[in-house]
Amino acid sequence: MPKSIPANPVKIIQRAKKETLPKARQQLEFWKREGEDIKDKEIREQATWTVSDKTFHCEGGSILALLAGDNQDAYIKFMVAYQSICDYLDTLCDKNDARNPDDFRSIHQALLDSLEPRGQLGNYYQYRPGFADDGYLEKMVTSCREAIVKFPGFSAMKEDMKEVSQYYIDFQVYKHVDEDRREDLLFKYYSDNKDLVPGMRWYEFSCAVASTLALYCLAAYAASGARTKEESKRIKETYFPWVQGLHIMLDYFIDQEEDRRENEMNFVAYYENKKDMLERFKYIDHEATKRLKGLPDEKFHLLIKKGLYALYLSDDKVKANEEYRKDAKEIIKLGGKQAAFFVQNLWVFKRTI
Repeated sequence: MPKSIPANPVKIIQRAKKETLPKARQQLEFWKREGEDIKDKEIREQATWTVSDKTFHCEGGSILALLAGDNQDAYIKFMVAYQSICDYLDTLCDKNDARNPDDFRSIHQALLDSLEPRGQLGNYYQYRPGFADDGYLEKMVTSCREAIVKFPGFSAMKEDMKEVSQYYIDFQVYKHVDEDRREDLLFKYYSDNKDLVPGMRWYEFSCAVASTLALYCLAAYAASGARTKEESKRIKETYFPWVQGLHIMLDYFIDQEEDRRENEMNFVAYYENKKDMLERFKYIDHEATKRLKGLPDEKFHLLIKKGLYALYLSDDKVKANEEYRKDAKEIIKLGGKQAAFFVQNLWVFKRTI
């Protein structure tokens, strides 16, 4: 009998602790061991540090495995490998002084190849002569492919998964080029796509394309059973751009001080003032909620949205900054009492692998 989808926060926490988190951590341990086999010391350290530092991304993504029915294992194998590619490539871009957009696009081709089970692997490091990770990236791509062929609904959802993946890739390329070019490129990217996101500002659109939530939601439903293209489109248009935008806005909110110190781009910093920021959080939350209503498993998806507030606003970065604590108290009200419940139970996600 297929597993039911939990519709209250207690059940989500209980089942995540029992079912999905242990499996995600097991997969993360596997990729950490694979990273430890890389011969080049610098690349090995970057690969293993990324797995250890970005564990939370895969733990969070594992909750959507509760949508995958009896095919949780295949979904989690895919999600952890795909997210590990995202995090690994983000590190490679951050650590690369050349800031070559052709290089960034080439290595991120791995994400699209991960969604093509029978395609050839790309020459990902063609712009990095001498770079050798002993097949680490190719192994992650292959792992994604091995998983998605076990998704009954993948063929119907493939194009939408590739579409949201392409948005993410474009963002990563523009985000990592030379500092004096980033804003112009991201604004043009928004201008070229603003019809997709009526009501969003350019820096909010940048947040929306920086998330992988829509792809993982599509993957989980694809894993659970046969799907239609209409179902796929509905899910994609629900999560992208509004839920994804909210997701990454919260991420940038907690990183404000750190990004200021390191002179990194932070999209929340573009708001005119605190009032403007809070009003925009409210607006984007409203738009996300409006689209989630009526979706299959509506209560689960609304709880996922509310859980985002708890996951980010309970972060130590917020607790350590009095101003952010005050702002967080206002923002978390959008999540309601259920967000407060998640805050009290976030110890489940704090254990390291």
